[in-house]
Amino acid sequence: MTIKIIVSGEHTQETRQRFLSLPDTKIVFTDSYRDVKEEDLDAEIFVGHLNKELAEKMTKLAYVQLYSAGANKYDWLPERIRLANAYGAYGESIGEHMITTTLMAMKRMPDYVHMQDEKKWSLIPDVVRFKGSNILSVGMGAIGTAYLQKAHALGARCYGVRRTVHDKPDFVEKLVTVEDMDELLPEMDVVALSLPGTEEVNGLFDERRLRLMKDTAIILNVGRGNAIKTDDLIKVMNEGHLRAACLDVTDPEPLPKSHPLWTTKRVYITPHISGGMRAGINYEAVMDVVFKNMDLILEGKEPIHIVDRKLGY
Repeated sequence: MTIKIIVSGEHTQETRQRFLSLPDTKIVFTDSYRDVKEEDLDAEIFVGHLNKELAEKMTKLAYVQLYSAGANKYDWLPERIRLANAYGAYGESIGEHMITTTLMAMKRMPDYVHMQDEKKWSLIPDVVRFKGSNILSVGMGAIGTAYLQKAHALGARCYGVRRTVHDKPDFVEKLVTVEDMDELLPEMDVVALSLPGTEEVNGLFDERRLRLMKDTAIILNVGRGNAIKTDDLIKVMNEGHLRAACLDVTDPEPLPKSHPLWTTKRVYITPHISGGMRAGINYEAVMDVVFKNMDLILEGKEPIHIVDRKLGY
């Protein structure tokens, strides 16, 4: 029996050939879900992002493979359709991004860049060392784990927060749940968020929690922007609390040009690029996950990284 697979998005010639080499399949390439033709609505597998309207038309759809790690926006997908994400494909590159922004803030590199613009030769005394710092990862999936592994290798003392306490890695000093997180916050030099965009984490870091952190601490966010209350962050930063906020995600997103977060002192923003699929090695890592699952499905086996609809990941 031939299985029809719709593959959306822009791909390299090598990736297209890998799809075409899959046995007993008919591959249909499309730029986006918006371009799926009427005659292809009988496909059993969809690779990439699709919307509810298209899914309802695809009566034979049995499996959706995402390119992203996040899957919380697919709670509308019927349970009969299996949904898998690209968990693990982005951990290493996002972990490197987090190390970069941590060191950037610790060593006051943005200030030195501005000094260069002004042709100013001076010393900023307020720098700190990475080695010996206390770093807390709120979220211990592939991303948070990769960050702490790298931080530990550079000499930091590492702590973690996860939904349930189990399987504490050797490089983590202590692992707690969100309910016990507040006791750790006042001792942390860096608090790094890599959380999914679920309702449970919405506004997790409000003014109260931000003020629990010491005024020399750094907060990072590479998960979803809604984990930090934006207005509360602007308020505490304007009052001189926290050394820096390094945000790869914001709420709202994209951030409007007129938004005050852009010009808040010691807030450093990147446009949700730490885990960009097209960023170097990320693309190949994602495709490896996709083809692993294609092989498993065609062999009649259970795919990996099936999303728990209740948790959203």
